[in-house]
Amino acid sequence: MASEEDNVGQSLLPPENVDNPDGEWTKGEPQPAACRDAWAAILFYAQFIAIAVVAGVLGVPAVKEFDENNADDVTDVDYTGLIYATLVAGVSSFAFSAVSLFVMSMCPKFLIQISLLFSLAASAIVMVYSFMIGSIGGGIIGIIFFLISCCYAWAVWRRIPFAAANLNTGLTAVKKNWGVVLVAYVVTVVSFFYSVLWMTALAGVYNKEECVNGVCSSNVSWAYLFFMLLALFWTEQVLQNTVHVIIAGVVGTWWFSPEEASSCCSKGIMDSFIRATTTSFGSICFGSLLVAIIETLKTLVQSARADDDNGGCAAVLLCLV
Repeated sequence: MASEEDNVGQSLLPPENVDNPDGEWTKGEPQPAACRDAWAAILFYAQFIAIAVVAGVLGVPAVKEFDENNADDVTDVDYTGLIYATLVAGVSSFAFSAVSLFVMSMCPKFLIQISLLFSLAASAIVMVYSFMIGSIGGGIIGIIFFLISCCYAWAVWRRIPFAAANLNTGLTAVKKNWGVVLVAYVVTVVSFFYSVLWMTALAGVYNKEECVNGVCSSNVSWAYLFFMLLALFWTEQVLQNTVHVIIAGVVGTWWFSPEEASSCCSKGIMDSFIRATTTSFGSICFGSLLVAIIETLKTLVQSARADDDNGGCAAVLLCLV
């Protein structure tokens, strides 16, 4: 007896029949190659160079100064400890991504079911905890969210086989072109080294801001913090979206022209990589910049919210961003 996933897979329309069930389908024409949003790519490279310069001019001396004075003043900020923490986080990301890919490959349907059940369990725990601490309002809100989660799970549960089939299709494309996994790991390495570079630059900015002209302050100015956070979020978003565009291009090529994307270093991988890092890179930087600005503002507002004097205003701003 055929499994439920097989029945779902057999019922899926081929791509040429999705928009026209009669089977008449015309393939789209290739778009001319052109560098779009080049200004965003140039601006991205400029901020990357700026972070590297700040790390070299200010960051490295700050780290060396801490190493030299560590034994004399234990109140200094441990810059090396921050960098080591970044190293640990980078290594952990490799292990976590490998385990995630393995789990998705082995049981896509079970993974989707667990995610729904986890959402139900989390809302139920919040509801029960609110009542336990005597927060009636929080408990009522917890009940509302729990009921909404139950309705959502009931509505989409029968669609899980279809979602699992889509996930399995994407994983099959990745397995056929497992070179994209290597690309993702290479980008992860680049992200890791950039994090170390950014932490070094932040140490230099903090050390420079801490004592200027004999006047010392304990906080970095908001302007410096804004641009540093913007650079961090922007670069991370660009790296993530570049991998996303590469994989999307490879999966699209595998779906419509499997003969061009069915090996480790297939033509589909190379063409998708070239598009993502050249003609489409400006658009990737532009979209990533918009997300980075929002993330930076959200982080700054959350930081201001921790201040008792500005907590109310920050809470309103946090809702807006």
